[in-house]
Amino acid sequence: MDLKKYEKLAALNLSEEEEKRISKDLTDIINYFEILKEVNTDNVEPLVYTKGAKLFMRKDEKQKSLNKESLKKNRELFNGNFYKVKKIIGD
Repeated sequence: MDLKKYEKLAALNLSEEEEKRISKDLTDIINYFEILKEVNTDNVEPLVYTKGAKLFMRKDEKQKSLNKESLKKNRELFNGNFYKVKKIIGD
């Protein structure tokens, strides 16, 4: 597998260690699909549509929320009327 080609297409800059790990993971995935090819599906109807499938969701009902005063006791997580959370996007 030419990992360098895919690294370039995805605009990645992988370290040698990352390349080895990803290469091994991809090889494992491809090998898994080779195992799946051996499964006999002769009498299995292909599933093209999920007609009749239902999405089960809970009712949107008002529920008791957390007690704001008890949450304020943990001051390092509370800032005025807002809760501090770890930054996950950008620098």
